[in-house]
Amino acid sequence: MNEVRMPGGGARRLIGRFEGPEMRVWEGALPEGGAARVLGFDTSDGALTDGYGLEEGLFAGRDVWSAWRFVRYDYDEEKYVDIVMYCGADGKVRYSEAGGAFTELAGATFTSPPSAVVYRLYGDDSVLMFSATDRMAVWNGVDEVRRVDDSPLMTSVALHYERMFATAAGEANAVYFSDDLDPTNWDASDLEAGGFIQLLDERGRLLKVVDFLNYVYVFREHGISRVTAYASQEDFSVANLYVAGGRIYEGSVCACGDVVMMLASDGLWSFDGYSASARLSSVRFRPSPSASALFSNGKYYLAACTESEDGSNDTLVVYDVRSGDYTLSRVALDRLCAVGDDVYGVTPEGRAGKVTACGALFGTPMDKLWESGTTDMDMPGRRKTVSSVALRTAGDVTLTVETEEGERSWNIRGGDAPVRVRTCVAGEVFRFRIRSSSPGARVGRLSYTVR
Repeated sequence: MNEVRMPGGGARRLIGRFEGPEMRVWEGALPEGGAARVLGFDTSDGALTDGYGLEEGLFAGRDVWSAWRFVRYDYDEEKYVDIVMYCGADGKVRYSEAGGAFTELAGATFTSPPSAVVYRLYGDDSVLMFSATDRMAVWNGVDEVRRVDDSPLMTSVALHYERMFATAAGEANAVYFSDDLDPTNWDASDLEAGGFIQLLDERGRLLKVVDFLNYVYVFREHGISRVTAYASQEDFSVANLYVAGGRIYEGSVCACGDVVMMLASDGLWSFDGYSASARLSSVRFRPSPSASALFSNGKYYLAACTESEDGSNDTLVVYDVRSGDYTLSRVALDRLCAVGDDVYGVTPEGRAGKVTACGALFGTPMDKLWESGTTDMDMPGRRKTVSSVALRTAGDVTLTVETEEGERSWNIRGGDAPVRVRTCVAGEVFRFRIRSSSPGARVGRLSYTVR
């Protein structure tokens, strides 16, 4: 906060850079210019710009459970074939080749939202689909779908040294693994094929497996274990590395380059293979048992709960793992899906949209908010007046100045030149609030004169 003394005893104070929200600090203790709440605005470059929302994408007009991309090599045509796939709310899988119409894939029906991984099986690129209530289904893009009747009911998988490792539904106390070079063979009776490793200790149920730093890491309710699995299964070993202070939410666990990000009941954490460090300590998360996360283009996308009492996902967090910049958008999403490099969010109504910095939900501008903490302007107990406020804005905004005596608001039209508003609002403690539903918003350099 910069301050310039003015004639007549007044002072002009400048908020040169808008900051992200500090939700864990009492708003009266925030530095002047600090934010108590920010929703829908991106503050990463110091201005208030459009945050993340959803655009119509590949699945317009369709009910979606989950979606993914399958790229296979066609040996006859000697080219790669790009296939977009999704599972609808009816449990049926449909696919589209090279942007064509969607076609139902016979034999691929699920009773809960499936996940998918791509694997070169027997020389052909294949997509392996699975869910917590359905056995694995395999499709090579040409032949009929094949079900793998002896596969576990998998909740997560990791491909590691040509084996597939999986956590399973139910009691969830074992890591299952497939045959070497064949993720469709789970025969545990043959030491040359599949098997399982039981983990029974205080770290609780097994939630998710992640291939990371040449190991298989097993994320559990209250800790992390590491499986070493280089050679034959007789040589597999397990080490317990970390005991979490809170409960880990399985859908939030995601490998993000050189760390694994995870949300727990005590906050967001990054894990480097040995220890965990707190991230985004400024954001207060509520219990988020349905959290969902993805990593794309250097950013960790997280659908979680920050306000709802029922724990449903009400906030989309986009966090730059390297810089630490982040945005919060009030978007309710059941899950996030990766379709190639694009991230799609699925709403509770089954509508899937591409996540972009558009500041809108399917064309409807989102309400964006920046709200400061409270400040006495370093003059406690003294009544003073904010006589004017100036700012730059490229889009229409509503400015509110609030005190313990009430509040006043002004609608400001966007433009190229700075805008000055005569406010004349008096009180002892002040708060500033900026709202906008204007697309292309860019608000910067708010200053005000206090007497």
